[in-house]
Amino acid sequence: MTHYKLQLKNECSPVQNLLFSDCKLAINDLPNHIYDVPWDIILVDGPCGYFTAAPGRMTTIFTAGVLARSKRGGVEKTHLFVHEIDRDVEKVCSDEFLCRENLVETKDNLGHFVVRKMAVARGFEFCPNSDSSFSPGSNSSDGDD
Repeated sequence: MTHYKLQLKNECSPVQNLLFSDCKLAINDLPNHIYDVPWDIILVDGPCGYFTAAPGRMTTIFTAGVLARSKRGGVEKTHLFVHEIDRDVEKVCSDEFLCRENLVETKDNLGHFVVRKMAVARGFEFCPNSDSSFSPGSNSSDGDD
């Protein structure tokens, strides 16, 4: 997270072409067509993060948030599901990159977010309320989806 904070005003924008990103949190080595799909649903369930040597899901959550905001075409919203939202890394990264205000509900250890696409980045903040955090045990709904 410290690296992201340092790169915030340079490479780690919420709307960007991930293929050419220098942000260390961005996954930019997937097949090219993956970045052009206007995703309706994204499930974050890897890589492993339950032991010290595991990479965790920070890059996956960051990339999912950017894909949802940067998509061209398709529906306005992307539903993102984060498995094991009750773990610290998943909780912190989801709060930072998917945003508490986009959390629709949590059920057991699955968090459901709805993220809207953005035509252009409004600065380098992913969330207007980036200092907030959520409790994975709570259920909430915006009644919108």
